[in-house]
Amino acid sequence: MRRPGRSLIVRALRFDRFGPPAVLYVASVPVPEPGPGELAVRVAAAGLNPLDGKIREGQLRWLPMLARPPRGVGTDFAGTVEAVGPGVDGYARGDRVFGSLSPLARQGSFAEVVVVRTDRIARIPPGVTLETAAALPVAGGTAVQALTDDVALRAGQRILVTGAAGGVGAAAVQYARHLGASVTGVCSGANADHVRALGAGTVIDYRNADWTRGEAGRGPGDPGPYDVILDAACATDFVRARRVLAPDGAYISTLGRHAAVADLVRGRIAALGSRQRCVGIALKGGAAAWERLIGLAARGVIAPTISRTIRLEEVAAAQAAMATGHGRGKTLVVPTPGGP
Repeated sequence: MRRPGRSLIVRALRFDRFGPPAVLYVASVPVPEPGPGELAVRVAAAGLNPLDGKIREGQLRWLPMLARPPRGVGTDFAGTVEAVGPGVDGYARGDRVFGSLSPLARQGSFAEVVVVRTDRIARIPPGVTLETAAALPVAGGTAVQALTDDVALRAGQRILVTGAAGGVGAAAVQYARHLGASVTGVCSGANADHVRALGAGTVIDYRNADWTRGEAGRGPGDPGPYDVILDAACATDFVRARRVLAPDGAYISTLGRHAAVADLVRGRIAALGSRQRCVGIALKGGAAAWERLIGLAARGVIAPTISRTIRLEEVAAAQAAMATGHGRGKTLVVPTPGGP
């Protein structure tokens, strides 16, 4: 499958043990070859997600199916098809595709070339850039799945989104507004104007008000109580959030912190006997989800904010900064020096 003149070695970010960002290093590895039903994709850009840091730290080491180090890091990517494996129809070298690798597998998307099954990718339509596509899968997919499949948000309903300036939160604000919901975004004061521009009618600065007590729910234009609370930042739990949740409302957790699973169990117990729901979202992903997502991007419904692009050598510092939880938009990793 290798083309004449093409290097047999590519760069990839790896780690040999669970630990802090400092365990990451750039390695030279053989070019991966696609097997049956697979494509080799040259990565133009890969999206940084909190999940990447959690895997590196070992927070998911209790999962028996998680590939242990040495392994790669990163899930989201966009790029062009480099080689087509046996039995693959409908794809050719040069096709623009995007998707997300399994976070449980050894391969990572922070690499110059990845190998991926066709059921984990989708084509990028004209008018959507590779950078936009790379920023979509985990963040945008989580938001769309949560509000469409898990709670079926409807026009006229009221939704509150925490972490409204981040990847999942920003996509949720845009998509909820598209669905016709009244949106309240929770973020820092520094990001308030940005979140309003995304479509939030009301913005709450979490540093100045405890929204779970309704302290910000009495100001002009605030629509609480809420039919849906999407806790993208995992800022609270169901027991506290239900105080401002409608009697038949749904609280959704992205399960993004250590205690989130235990909180989810307690929340579901607390919800017994009421019409309120406590939902934990696990992204399904895959070709159908990505096709729906890229269609929304092509129509301008979801437009990820790309805060910056970085090299492989800068990922460790970026993951450390992301762990503080105060970022805006998406950071993209460009694996090839001089790439887009």
